[in-house]
Amino acid sequence: MVRVCPDCSNVDLDKLGKLVPADNLEVECIGECGQHGGQSFGCINDELVITDTEQEFFESVKSMP
Repeated sequence: MVRVCPDCSNVDLDKLGKLVPADNLEVECIGECGQHGGQSFGCINDELVITDTEQEFFESVKSMP
């Protein structure tokens, strides 16, 4: 399961949607707004993952079990 905020996670939701099936993707506030400026982040299997770039976040998503 991947959860990202549509406003501040700093990831392209269209690109993420191509990596994650719709039933494993939640787009909603995750309570981290304003805390990780310029970084890409979200919850992957209930663990907060913070990366320096969107591509690094996508690599984390690809490697999830």
